[in-house]
Amino acid sequence: MSGHAYLIVEHGRLDIGQGDSAGKMNVAEPAILIVSPQGSGDLLAIDAERFKKMDSEKRRRPALRAGAGILCSLFSALAFAQTPSPLPEWYYSQGHLLERYTRDELPKWERTVGLAAETQPKYEGGNAYAMSGGPAFDIRYYDIAFASSGEGFGVNVLRGKRYRAGIALAVDLGRDEDDDHHLYGLGDIGISPEAKLFAEYMFIFPAVVRIDGRHSFGGQGSWIGDISVYMPLAGSEKFFVFAGPSLTFADSNNLRHTFGVSAEQSSASGYPKYYASKGLRSGSFGVSGGYFFTKRWLVEGALVGEKLFGAAGRSPFVQEQGQYALSVSSEYRW
Repeated sequence: MSGHAYLIVEHGRLDIGQGDSAGKMNVAEPAILIVSPQGSGDLLAIDAERFKKMDSEKRRRPALRAGAGILCSLFSALAFAQTPSPLPEWYYSQGHLLERYTRDELPKWERTVGLAAETQPKYEGGNAYAMSGGPAFDIRYYDIAFASSGEGFGVNVLRGKRYRAGIALAVDLGRDEDDDHHLYGLGDIGISPEAKLFAEYMFIFPAVVRIDGRHSFGGQGSWIGDISVYMPLAGSEKFFVFAGPSLTFADSNNLRHTFGVSAEQSSASGYPKYYASKGLRSGSFGVSGGYFFTKRWLVEGALVGEKLFGAAGRSPFVQEQGQYALSVSSEYRW
């Protein structure tokens, strides 16, 4: 859910605002118009630098990721079935950096609460899907700190118009061998806290590059990280669309716990022993969009396709290398 809606135009005359603030503006060349998503049509920027922003109530991107909370126990209470999810990391942060880039001042507090549902594989590489649901929330204090069911609980240590970087605490939800009969004999991967380092940079407006690394203290263990690029594709004051690709990498310890088969597991499951080495874990491409049906209520959805690569894709208990995830949420912002 982006902080604003985005409208790509070629040229022409644009109606702006309503009532006393209504007016027109000529757009003589291709531009990306950033407008208020509340239905007011307030223009915030054209090409982000050519015009000053006009009055607009703030909007921002709420996040959806089951399994968040202040402590690991709270994360577990809100959790969906699988971590990592096929939904890419950029899906939970899209719009925040663009909002910072296009606004002179950010509101002190930005808050969103709602309910969300996801359909995704029962485990990475599985061919059976399950639906799960739970609360979604996103609370921002300026562009300094955040508490989010998508990004976790963190601080933007470095922040500016074109960049942000920081640290966050999230959770690794692990995996239960009872989730699918293909996992029998492999044992459980326990829930554990996860530390995250992240950075975003807008190298060419409005495209954003995101890099993150996550370390699980238990569970899957060790390091996993992503490199993503995302940008708004289209929109208006009532809807928005984002899209982008993502690559996920992991070290040997992480892949060994998630996709490897030890001698003990081989004996219990019947799978041959398998050693999963470090490298590229998966690649994905996702599209997300939202629609405001009132001033403060919206619905949002995302569809992501993912393919397992390398040692992950060759694991003996992987049934499907190609997978998808679908997310739908209804949220209230103020």
